[in-house]
Parts: sequence; structure tokens; C-alpha cells
Amino acid sequence: YTKADVSNTFASFITDKDILSDYINSLHPISSTLDRTFLTNQMKLADVKIMQQFFYDFWVKRNPQNPEKAWLDYHQEVLKVNETFGTKIAPGYATERGRVYLQYGPPNTMSQHYTEPSAYPYEIWHYYKLANQSNRKFVFYNPDLVTNDFQLLHSDAQGEISNTRWQMVVFKRD
Repeated sequence: YTKADVSNTFASFITDKDILSDYINSLHPISSTLDRTFLTNQMKLADVKIMQQFFYDFWVKRNPQNPEKAWLDYHQEVLKVNETFGTKIAPGYATERGRVYLQYGPPNTMSQHYTEPSAYPYEIWHYYKLANQSNRKFVFYNPDLVTNDFQLLHSDAQGEISNTRWQMVVFKRD
């Protein structure tokens, strides 16, 4: 990242360390490995100026003409994800479903199975097109039944966890 001058940018107005930290943490689903490494190291120091510079630079790289609009659009999705997938212990963006939603967008179809007698609650998300892949699915399940924190159990998307025996895991409730 560059040590850009962030004065008079949207990032300069975010001065509360906790809010800035939350905003930066919400970037994990769309961050590169390099960004995540930097984040992990810098968040320990929690220097507001460095955090503002990173945050601003992150969005300038994605939309040089209007980084603030890019952030505001993404932030709307984060708010939606926090509302839909948040748990008592984690904001929605820090959950598996939240990560997948923010990283890949909303699924084309979502089937929810919460009341099958011998199965843990589970969801299957289907994407018709995922970057250069077609017809991909994600299976999430809730093994603890209390938190609403569904875990990613299987996906056939490249780079995601794959468990071809996912049905055995889901239906092992009794």
C-alpha cells in the first residue's frame, strides 16, 4: 500500500479507531493475501493514520475515479450481510456465509433445509457463474443448533473447501 495523503478524503473523516478497525476487518472477504497479511500486522499497532491510509488506498486501487462510492457500495452489502448472517459473537462479514456473499455476491438460488428430522440445518447456495467457473455450489450447515453460525462444509468452487461426503456429515444428527 502507499502512504497516500488522505487529508480531505472520505477516509480522513473516519477518526474513531474502533469504527475504522471494524471497516477494515470487513474488507477481509475481498482482500488479497498481501492485504490480509498487512492488515493482520498493522491492526496490532492500530495507528489511526496508517489505518486511514490503508483504507483509502484499498479503495483507490478498486476505483481510482471514485473510491468513496466503491466503499459506500460495498458498505451497503456489509450492512446487509451483518443483518442477515450476524451472530451473537460475530458480525455477518466474519461468518462463512457472509464471506462467501461478499466475495462472490448473492447466490442465484438458495435452498434452506432447517427442519429435516435427522439433519443439521443446512443451506445450499447455487451460483450459475462464478468468475470463470460455471454451475458452482456452496453447502453450509449449523452443527451447534444454537448460534445461527453456519459453517461452510463443501463447495465445488476452485479454492474453496471440498468435502464430497458432505451429506454424511449433515445427516449424522441422530
